[in-house]
Amino acid sequence: MKEDRTVQAIQLLNLVSKMNFFTSLKSEQQNDSVTSHLKIASYNELNLTISSLLRTCIQTLKNDPSETDIDIINLLEIALQLLPTDEMELLDELHKIL
Repeated sequence: MKEDRTVQAIQLLNLVSKMNFFTSLKSEQQNDSVTSHLKIASYNELNLTISSLLRTCIQTLKNDPSETDIDIINLLEIALQLLPTDEMELLDELHKIL
């Protein structure tokens, strides 16, 4: 019985290794985190997405923050990661030139 389970486990591992599973997250070499890609069509869409995340957090905090603290934290962390910092620095430089 134990050998049957071992054989099944090996077959499952072989199947998984041959297929293209677990491709959504990419390991980071520098630390123990992973990255995930988000497809955005334009900077305008990125801005609208971040705005939606922030408005959702605001509305939730206005209603009942005690039950949704971790969700708000997660949404705010996502919004923070989505901010295009390098592009904002470029816009500052372009604004100085104009």
